[in-house]
Amino acid sequence: MFKASNLPLLIFLILCLNVVIYIRASLTIVPVDMVFGECARNSGRTSAAINLYMLFMVGHYGLKSIYADEKRKNVFRVLITLFAVNHLVHFLFVSHYFKDKLLELNISHNLHGFITYLFIVAAPILLWRFNTLSKVLYYGIMLHLFNVTYLICITFYARYKPVDPAYLHRLGILVILAALGYILYRIYRERTIEFPRPQLCKPVA
Repeated sequence: MFKASNLPLLIFLILCLNVVIYIRASLTIVPVDMVFGECARNSGRTSAAINLYMLFMVGHYGLKSIYADEKRKNVFRVLITLFAVNHLVHFLFVSHYFKDKLLELNISHNLHGFITYLFIVAAPILLWRFNTLSKVLYYGIMLHLFNVTYLICITFYARYKPVDPAYLHRLGILVILAALGYILYRIYRERTIEFPRPQLCKPVA
C-alpha cells in the first residue's frame, strides 16, 4: 500500500481524512470557537500514529537495513511525506484555532516548534532527493524522529489534568518510549554496518 507510486493517492486520502475530521467537528462541537481545537487534536493524533509506525519500523528493521532495501526505503519515504502533509494541515487547524480564540501565534515564544516544522517540511524533500544513506543523513533522520517524538510526548503530557487523568495519552507516551528504546537497541545492533557513499537520485526518464 505504501508504495511510491501510490503517494499521490495516499496524500489525497490524508487530505480527505482531515476534511472528515473538520466536518465531524463542525457538526458535533459546541461552542463554534472550539471546532478547530478539536480538529487540531484529531489531526495531531493522526500525525502521532504515522510517527509511531515509523518508529517501530526503524526499530524493527534498522535505518541502515531500510535503506538497503528499495521497497522498505520507499515505504519510509512515503510515511515521512504523509506525516509532513498531515502536520501541515494540523498547523492550519492550530492557526485557525488561535485566530478564533483571538490569541497570537507567536513564533518567538515557540521557536523550537517552529524550527521543527521547518524540518518536517524539509525532511521528505531531502529523503526523496538523496538515494543513499550517508552518515549525516542517518543521524539527521534519527535526530528528526527523536525531536518530533519529544514534541508529541510533550503534547500528550499536557493533556493530563487532575480532573482528567488522560489515561489514553499516558499509555501513548509509554508506547512511544518503548518504540524509542527499540530504536536505540537497533542503532546499537547495526553500528558495524558501513555507510555507502552518498549519491543523488537519478532523474526519471
